[in-house]
Amino acid sequence: MSIRPSTDMPERRDQAKTGLFGICRKALLRLRAGIDRLGISPRRGKQALLVVGIGVLYALETQTLGLFVPCPFHRLTGLKCPACGITTAILALLHGDAGAAFAANPGLAISLPVLAPWLGRVFLGWLRETPARGRAVNAVGVGLIIYFAVWGVWRNLAPLLGFC
Repeated sequence: MSIRPSTDMPERRDQAKTGLFGICRKALLRLRAGIDRLGISPRRGKQALLVVGIGVLYALETQTLGLFVPCPFHRLTGLKCPACGITTAILALLHGDAGAAFAANPGLAISLPVLAPWLGRVFLGWLRETPARGRAVNAVGVGLIIYFAVWGVWRNLAPLLGFC
């Protein structure tokens, strides 16, 4: 005779369906169904969750300890790269402070209406393992590269020319 409790008992089945384990299990099954519906590769989905988790930890670390990763380009040259201030800008946007985000990196703030949908399309293509292709995707990508190159030069020359 077995001493181990059986899962065939009605109270055990009900507990598994309604307890915390059951709620978490249902949520994970719904998440998995949504991922399958979107056509996201499970391997790429796990990689994306890892990157998002690292980003959340970095955001929490910068908020609690105030430690930021310094820009290597700025440390070597003394000039601001096109991305200098992005961490501050993103954290300000997460707090709903658009003015502080604009002050931290105006070039990023101006490019967001084009950059965000383009990055979303490229990222979704990466998740689905079907790269974003087409003339529009390539043209926007090249346009953003040119924009940020010009922005990087302008943000360093403007103070010298007396515009800021």
